Amino acid sequence: MSGSDGPRRKGRAGKLAALAAFAGLLAYAAPASMSAVGPLAARQKPAGPPAIPDPGFAPGWAKAGALRTFAGQDLFNQIDGGAELFLEFGFAKLRLQAYARDKAELTLNAYEMESAESALGIYLTKMGRETPFPEIAARNSGEEVQVTILKGRYFVQVDNLGNVPASKAEAAALANSFLAGVAEESAPTPLDLLPAEGKVPGSERLIRGPYGLQPYFTFGEGDVLQLGGKIFCVVANYRERPDAVSIRFIIPYAGEAQAGSVYDNLLANLDPYLKVLETREGAFVFEDHRGKFGIVERQGSNLDIRVGLDLRPKI
Repeated sequence: MSGSDGPRRKGRAGKLAALAAFAGLLAYAAPASMSAVGPLAARQKPAGPPAIPDPGFAPGWAKAGALRTFAGQDLFNQIDGGAELFLEFGFAKLRLQAYARDKAELTLNAYEMESAESALGIYLTKMGRETPFPEIAARNSGEEVQVTILKGRYFVQVDNLGNVPASKAEAAALANSFLAGVAEESAPTPLDLLPAEGKVPGSERLIRGPYGLQPYFTFGEGDVLQLGGKIFCVVANYRERPDAVSIRFIIPYAGEAQAGSVYDNLLANLDPYLKVLETREGAFVFEDHRGKFGIVERQGSNLDIRVGLDLRPKI
């Protein structure tokens, strides 16, 4: 999965037996507030932030230091070098609380985002190959030193960084204690715009600006697709042949006029390493420095972009 937002330390070998005292926590049932709600209620911001768990989530634990809070640009003081992506997706606040039991440590990192869509975007970026812990009562992806979790507008990480690892049961108990206070919220995104045929399962991602776009492809300087931290672009890998994978981006703009303006801006400011081979009204084909091909097409209010193609597309 993606790297931690803080330093990771490997613990000594060995596992702690799951404590029977909190087996009930692992059978956690969603509270009544998580039951099905109407679309309007699902989109409303919860009345207040969920409580940071007391040490009673499992026997023997104590808080290690005071609660730390980071809002807005303060996030650079905690994850310098990674804060840009969170801010681009719509970061609101991080609350960080550490816990200790002998030589074991657990840290709860509760990122509040501006919307459930923003939290989903961060989760998809950070989850790596999704490997869920079934003990946790929300969508998650976990490994020994960190569990990454999504619920509502919260992106949550539980770090297991002690010299002696905490058990999976203890990490799950801490996560579930916090998640019990997090409201479910719908996250309507344009992910369903991605065609199913040929799509590599699990490769779907959201992008909301140049920092999110950077790992996939360079189309030009700055925010050349004019996402502005407001418009969600969807991206996924597509298998062209058994040994060939390309990338597809689809961006829904507010209307045809905006899509046309962005298309014109992209064509005029395309990265100089991309050579335009052919154009027609609302589409152009280019070749990159690796000899791969790409195509940009304006389809109504959407831009549909494919890159990394072995064969030159026809327009």
